[in-house]
Amino acid sequence: MRLIGKAALSSLWCQGVGLLLGLLMLSAPVSAQLVVLDSALQGHYLGDYLQGWEDVDRDADLAVAQRQDYSALRGSIPNLGHTGAAYWFRLELQSGFQSESWVAVVSNKLLDQVDVYTVAADGTLLDLYRGGASRPQTGRSIPHRHTVIPIRLQGHHNVTLYFRVTSSSSLQFPLQIWPLSEFIEQDEGQTLLTGLLIGTLVIMLLYNFFLYTALRDPLYLVYVGSVTGFTLLQLCTKGFGYRFLWAQYPQLSAMAVFIAGFATVFFATTFVSGFLRLKQRRFFLLPVVNLCRWGALLQLVLCWFVPDLVNVVLLVGLATLAITLGFIAIANYYQAGDRPVQIFTAAWLVLLLGTLLFLANKLGVIPINDFTEQTMAVGLLIEVILFSMALGDRINNEKDQALRARQQELQALNAERVQQQNILRAEATARQAREATNALQLENNQRLEAEVAQRTAELEQVNRELEQLVRIDPLTGAFNRRCFNESLPALLNRAQQDECGLSLLMIDLDHFKSINDTYGHGAGDQCLMQVAQCIQRLLPPERADLFRYGGEEFAVILSASDMQGALELAERLRLAVTRIQLQGDAMPERISLSIGVASSVPGQATTPGNLLAQADAALYRAKAGGRNQVQVQTGEQERSLG
Repeated sequence: MRLIGKAALSSLWCQGVGLLLGLLMLSAPVSAQLVVLDSALQGHYLGDYLQGWEDVDRDADLAVAQRQDYSALRGSIPNLGHTGAAYWFRLELQSGFQSESWVAVVSNKLLDQVDVYTVAADGTLLDLYRGGASRPQTGRSIPHRHTVIPIRLQGHHNVTLYFRVTSSSSLQFPLQIWPLSEFIEQDEGQTLLTGLLIGTLVIMLLYNFFLYTALRDPLYLVYVGSVTGFTLLQLCTKGFGYRFLWAQYPQLSAMAVFIAGFATVFFATTFVSGFLRLKQRRFFLLPVVNLCRWGALLQLVLCWFVPDLVNVVLLVGLATLAITLGFIAIANYYQAGDRPVQIFTAAWLVLLLGTLLFLANKLGVIPINDFTEQTMAVGLLIEVILFSMALGDRINNEKDQALRARQQELQALNAERVQQQNILRAEATARQAREATNALQLENNQRLEAEVAQRTAELEQVNRELEQLVRIDPLTGAFNRRCFNESLPALLNRAQQDECGLSLLMIDLDHFKSINDTYGHGAGDQCLMQVAQCIQRLLPPERADLFRYGGEEFAVILSASDMQGALELAERLRLAVTRIQLQGDAMPERISLSIGVASSVPGQATTPGNLLAQADAALYRAKAGGRNQVQVQTGEQERSLG
């Protein structure tokens, strides 16, 4: 078992405790990942730390589930697709140094049942939480549109959370842990954004309803129904309907997404048929359009009596058929000068993209994340706005067509009189216009090419400067942690291909917290800059890079180096730093380094994580051994210099 988390140890005692826990866990067998309640993991999806077991018969209780062999899951958000089984997830937690109240958050609003058991290390059941869309919200300690579970340790250091989950839709399990105060803060922003989206949809609904009352055009009423369906669908998928509208009606909550979906398909298909005048144009697939439309209306009534899986398949099928028919109709009746149809085409494209991504997400084809969760919402908002524009243009276009028809009758009489006179004049004018246009186009093209070349060069220079800025630590001038994370895998891969060694030095400035506390952070910054400059001077050019790993920690990646060469360089660095003379009264008299060294061996496969872990372990040994020394650890080989 290995400890996951980043504890900010504020004293030597805390560092000793962390070292002891790390050594104990390195010696234990790998079975699961222990998650520490620490701010470093707040808001991160924890799928990589979960273990799962499928309860095919859906009849296992906690005692049975505890005895099962759980398997590791892949991906930060487990996506198990459609399954009729219950699924158990296991997460092992450990209390951290922070004292906040913590919550576990499951952000999939379409899960039918979510039961959470908090079990102590000795097997005692500490807490039981029952939630899910098929259950009322009454009695929940934290009512919310997500499933929010308080984590109650009740004085225990280690606990295990068992999640039993069932779902009639795709079983996606996005799990996060948050300090309660931080969760409330970030959730306010998401709620505001979603509220603005839904509010915009409601405004568009009311706007088109008022247009209907003024114009009495039935197409506007159909469009109001379509926007209503889209709005209800957003209320379902975002969890606001379950939280505020039908919280006490679990059966309605379970069926709301199907009701909204089938209603949306019915009204959207009816709107397409009316807007493109498919009946008047005798569209060859009109029977299929009517079948899709009335099938959605029929299923809107029958969805209460049909299994959920059948509802899902029918909803996806009808929605896909409706979108496909819309594009076939657009392809048949699209005209370059027809602005309403052009806007309608753009709206339909946006709707297609958002719907396909949303359906693929809910069917488990693509993973759930912030982007795929918002595609449907953003697509619907853009589509609603574009459809409203298309309807407005349609009315204006019909008025313009009538006016142009009357004007054309008058213009036709005048045109016949002057037609013969204009023929020769038109030919000469056209020839001159073509020549002038060609010359102007050539001049514009040349100027445009020059401007593009200049802007491209400027952009490339800015990009190079920005790339340099995001890779450099501004205080020390060394490469930063991001650059380290990119460089170590690349350099290790190149070393393995070239069959040469690569060494990693993890460097820690001793007693840095005491320097900050005694002399101030300005003195600490000066120490960091002096150490970085000293190390840079001693590194061999072209073969070594210095990185600021974080806080008072530095890292050196030494290419084409064996363990002996890395050890000698580390010792030179350590001695050089001890000789640094810091100027000023408010500065420490002497500073020193603790260094951990690890090297890859040519011909032996290793990973960046293993190499970093070996260097970290050696660094901890150096600090535990009294500091101001070099420790080496590569596999079974250990060596110390001080």
